[in-house]
Amino acid sequence: MSTYSSATSAKKLAVARRFLTFTHMAGVTVPGPEVLKFFAKSPKVNQDPSYNVLNKEELSRMLSAAYRESSRDYLMISVMAGCGLREGEVVEIRLGDFQELEEEQVLLRVRGKGNKIRNVPISPALWHTVQRYITSSGRSLTSNPDTRKPLFCSRVGTDKPLTTRSIQNIIKKYVRAAGITKPISPHSIRHTVGTNMAMNEAPLLVIQQFLGHSDPKTTLRYVRRAEELAAKAYTYNTLTS
Repeated sequence: MSTYSSATSAKKLAVARRFLTFTHMAGVTVPGPEVLKFFAKSPKVNQDPSYNVLNKEELSRMLSAAYRESSRDYLMISVMAGCGLREGEVVEIRLGDFQELEEEQVLLRVRGKGNKIRNVPISPALWHTVQRYITSSGRSLTSNPDTRKPLFCSRVGTDKPLTTRSIQNIIKKYVRAAGITKPISPHSIRHTVGTNMAMNEAPLLVIQQFLGHSDPKTTLRYVRRAEELAAKAYTYNTLTS
């Protein structure tokens, strides 16, 4: 018999409660005490670390720690923060996935969920960081053999890409180094990007396309999170108590 997570169970019970309320108000059903007791309380839902967001200063501390430790890790976090990528998308990046267009516009070809391809624009500053890293690693963007190599290689084996587990461990490492105590996962960085774009009033469609969401309902999470943070904006003002 399959079981549901606490979050899924809570959602299903919420739907059942609404239906029960509707039928009761319509006079169709008269729920007994045991039914009311069953639907009265949803299971406790643990906080998903991916829904936590980083502020600018926390992300800066993570990047500073990575810069001192590893050029690979520094670029990896920079790419995740600059492009809002899933960890599964990060490990799939190849050197040949960068396409330089006119006027310093650069697109990164990303393999998303369901093997869907999208082109993500990257900033000139991030592009220069990518170029410096590739050059320092002894590879070239113009070499055909190199274009098929992963951007982020594991230290185990030759030209072997990082795994998603490795990325999770790397992020944990720099979260600790930055002195961040709240739970943060690789997806938290993606969530931070979406929330930041929403707070800067990016159109919903732009956020959806940038992050590769097939359903706009998923994108709405970032808008709601931005609204929650905006509602507490007074906490950033220390002029009054």
